[in-house]
Amino acid sequence: MIYLDNAATTYPKPEEVYLALDKANREYGFNSGRGSYKKAKEVANIIDETRNELSSLVECTANTVIFSTSSTEALNMIIFGLDWAKGDNVYVSPFEHNSVLRPLYEIKKRHDINIIQIPFNKETWNIDSNFEDLLILNKPKCIFCSSKSNTTGYNLPINEIFKLGKKYNSINILDASQSFGVDKTISKNNSDFIIFAGHKSLYASFGIAGFININNIELKPFLFGGTGSDSLNLEMPLNGASHLEAGSKNIIAIYGLHESLKWLKNHNIEEKERTLFKYLYQSISSIKKVITYLPSNIDKCCGILSFNVDGYTAEEVGDILNQEFDICVRTGYHCCPYIHDFINSKKFNGTVRVSMNYFNTEKDIDCLINALNTL
Repeated sequence: MIYLDNAATTYPKPEEVYLALDKANREYGFNSGRGSYKKAKEVANIIDETRNELSSLVECTANTVIFSTSSTEALNMIIFGLDWAKGDNVYVSPFEHNSVLRPLYEIKKRHDINIIQIPFNKETWNIDSNFEDLLILNKPKCIFCSSKSNTTGYNLPINEIFKLGKKYNSINILDASQSFGVDKTISKNNSDFIIFAGHKSLYASFGIAGFININNIELKPFLFGGTGSDSLNLEMPLNGASHLEAGSKNIIAIYGLHESLKWLKNHNIEEKERTLFKYLYQSISSIKKVITYLPSNIDKCCGILSFNVDGYTAEEVGDILNQEFDICVRTGYHCCPYIHDFINSKKFNGTVRVSMNYFNTEKDIDCLINALNTL
């Protein structure tokens, strides 16, 4: 099997992560904050260390890290945790995932907010010059942007967008699910929240994700339940992570993340992804029937490439690659409803998405190219 669906989840994981998951199941399967015995304290220390490692990636403090089970849950915690009023303006890029858009559309139904797309040039994929005019006319409550498109691999101009937003007092939410820990340019500058997903760019397992609340913006709890402390209080605790983290923490997944963060420090993932992306682009560009979806400057993309083959739907290409060549790619709309109007891919029922990780090789790309040449 050749696995090229790493934007969905990175696979395989580093061996250190597999060993950590096994060790955690055998040695750390205890509840943190629910006991004063030695093992419960060990587990609590691992969780604290993991928060510290995550926050250090953007030079924040550990108490800003909130854990969740997925980045979808993390985004819901933020979106439903904010205070909303009728007429609030929310800006989103055309590259956003349904983990952002569906919760926002639910808020729109409940509170009659306005959801406005940030205008991007369809050739350069830069933000249009009239974006600031929009912000002036319709002052932003929030701006949501992905750090990297899960469909095209495009690295959005986050600094430019968020800096403009801050001029008009926007709350800026960065969905870094595709690149946190890999993209070293991600920073706390002009961001208020940064979302991470353990099973994607952090090379950990499913079951652990969260966000960094950089400026400690107050959020209403999204989940309610036990926190292991202040148990006679029928309200959620007012301070710290316990205000938002109800229920037993997934120490197995957290310990896997704890070890993957160590591994990431010793491997230049982004350099490998850029090398493979350029090799893929150069190779696939020679196939006449292939249509790629890229900005005029391809250096703005990394790790992910979407394409279609003339005469086939995206799903048909994916089925052929799977059944005849045992190559795993993602096809369809990739949970991103806006992007396909932007890149004009609906006539193919979406795109064929190739997404690479540290463990892929040029040989994997060669096998893909050979398969596509048979179509």
